[in-house]
Amino acid sequence: SDEYSVFLLDQNGFNDLVFFNVDYKNYTTNYTDEEPWQLFGCLYGLDAGSDYYDLQLAQEYNIFESIFFKIGTDPGGNEFVEVLQGDKKGWIGCIDHDLYITHDTLDSFMEEVEEETDYENLKQLSSEDLTELLISEDFGMINFHAKSMNKFLENCFIIKDQTILIKDLEVK
Repeated sequence: SDEYSVFLLDQNGFNDLVFFNVDYKNYTTNYTDEEPWQLFGCLYGLDAGSDYYDLQLAQEYNIFESIFFKIGTDPGGNEFVEVLQGDKKGWIGCIDHDLYITHDTLDSFMEEVEEETDYENLKQLSSEDLTELLISEDFGMINFHAKSMNKFLENCFIIKDQTILIKDLEVK
């Protein structure tokens, strides 16, 4: 998105200057009074000097390349992504890597989903319909944090410098 491009031009990633805000129930869409599985690790940058923080290396293994754009990660390997299409295009969320980590292709992932669930004919879905399925609350793959990259940066972090920024974290 344009907002992510501006973030890369202005800041080009970050990791050690911020804390992920721990008031989860105010910004995750499906909070259940338990600590969710994701914590903040980093937002990727270009030429980061470390494989862990590098945006280009992160995109090399992305079976959801037409659905999600990886923007960061948590310490456990779950990816923060920007949704690329559909009703929630531009929204930022964190996807559970345990659901897809063993797959090299989107087709392989969809075959396993069909075998282990009631979902059928996933390969026949348009890219937009597949996106809507994967981001649905019923599928359970993503926790949304913000409606856009700017909202994510403004509302989901406490910046550690001279001033502490605390914003209203409610996502509706």
